[in-house]
Amino acid sequence: MCSRIANVLSASSVIGILSSPQAMVFGVLIALVALRSVRADEKPSPRTLLVFSAMGDVPYLPEEYLLLPKQIADLPKESAFVVHLGDIKTGKVPCFEVIYESVAGILAKSKIPLFIIPGDNEWNDCANPDEGWVLWLKHFNRFDEKWKPVFVVNRQKTHDENFAFVHAEVLFIGINLVGGRVHDEAEWKRRHAEDLEWTRQNLDEHGSAVRATVIFGHALPTKVHDDYFDGLCDAATRFGKPMLYLHGDGHKWIHDHPFKAKNILRIQVDQGGIAPPIKVTVTDDPKDPFVVDRRKE
Repeated sequence: MCSRIANVLSASSVIGILSSPQAMVFGVLIALVALRSVRADEKPSPRTLLVFSAMGDVPYLPEEYLLLPKQIADLPKESAFVVHLGDIKTGKVPCFEVIYESVAGILAKSKIPLFIIPGDNEWNDCANPDEGWVLWLKHFNRFDEKWKPVFVVNRQKTHDENFAFVHAEVLFIGINLVGGRVHDEAEWKRRHAEDLEWTRQNLDEHGSAVRATVIFGHALPTKVHDDYFDGLCDAATRFGKPMLYLHGDGHKWIHDHPFKAKNILRIQVDQGGIAPPIKVTVTDDPKDPFVVDRRKE
């Protein structure tokens, strides 16, 4: 009955009620009941689970060797970690070891744990991919072990560069999925199959206990990656919760749902010389948990 009275209460009747102390108290009680009723109908704001940062395709130009240290120093302090999505140099520059050493030195100065996955420019598209891969393993494999994160990081036995961990009810998976030329068709097919196996394994193991999944890859999805993404869509459908595929490679911002599994959000980050690392806030929103800040003025 009180809620009914509150709904028909007019401004003029409130003035009349305030003519006696008893009526004033009654009026205040009605107002409190009405306010509580309104608040009960409101949905609570999503709760933040964690924040992380991501960048890709940097440094390319000489001036970006000066820009990248500033971007590393200015990473949001609330980030639990940052991930570099591959391509530490332009494809036009030969795969000289001094480049790997220089970029590794810059990234190592991050104050928060930093993960890096392979890009095509630093191994797949090198004049000698095998030599490029040796250099990548030497300077970047298990790069996150330079820090001591609060979460446990697991590695795939067949591809040690692939990693996975659960933090704050979110599953994160990093894979060696690159763009560029198909330098060895058998190698590509085998690696994609093992990427998919690693993804499925972690979704099977942790899927029921997490609210969302984030997959880090380098490659812009194209037909040469269908063997991975077709399987990913099937796995995402079974997972049934929000998933983010976060990648570099294309150099320009994309935020869409291009896959047949519509619970997969795809984000392609800007090339690092165009924009700073993005800030991603993951919430407990069951449908749209990924809040992205491009940090562009």
